[in-house]
Amino acid sequence: MHSSDELRSLREWLIADESLRGRVRLVAGAPENGTLGTGMEALAVALGNGGAFTVFATVAVTWLRRRAGRMEVKIIRADGSTVEISSDLVRPQTAQELRETAERLARDLGPAQEGAEGA
Repeated sequence: MHSSDELRSLREWLIADESLRGRVRLVAGAPENGTLGTGMEALAVALGNGGAFTVFATVAVTWLRRRAGRMEVKIIRADGSTVEISSDLVRPQTAQELRETAERLARDLGPAQEGAEGA
């Protein structure tokens, strides 16, 4: 499957959750050599505050687990920091481990806690 097809697939999974509808959009990239028009390069997801981080993380982990072959999702936060997760990590996990991975991802993506050290 082409990467733009995978982006569209992830978008569909994300907007299937009512709390993420209206928060997800496809971002066009530069056209590939020899092609007309633009390709899809990324998804932009406006999470704001609250439970949207948990919903996004749960959907992303579940979507990744169901992908064939090796797949990675690179998430770039508003501050420029990145979080990456791969299908190799989530595929062999138990249901409890998947919940913990989604919770950890949501914490990693969420706003920095006041008084927390590091970043």
